[in-house]
Amino acid sequence: MPADPRAAATAYFRAWQAHDAGALRAVLADHATFTGPLGKAGNADEMATAIQRLFAITTDVVVQKMAVDGDDVITWFDLHTTVAPPAPVANWSEVRDGKIVRVRVTFDPRGILAQQPR
Repeated sequence: MPADPRAAATAYFRAWQAHDAGALRAVLADHATFTGPLGKAGNADEMATAIQRLFAITTDVVVQKMAVDGDDVITWFDLHTTVAPPAPVANWSEVRDGKIVRVRVTFDPRGILAQQPR
């Protein structure tokens, strides 16, 4: 398991890129939380389930930049999907003891939401 915040965030994004739910869940602390424009999750299992649903439409996750400040990692990436043009995303991960404990995400979800059944 990665010990430093950058390694934990890198492992998270590599797992997402590989659609590897087990590896993604392994980098999350059990009590990890998520907040973003498409929803919230109160623990790591909910987070992993939500990202697994995204696997179905995700074609790539292209990390553009990662900045680390203590236990905080800000990652700017492009989310490529089958349903919308690539969306630039800002992800703020807080890492403790090598595990991600909190993720906050912001992006414009309109392209993805436009494809949802009404």
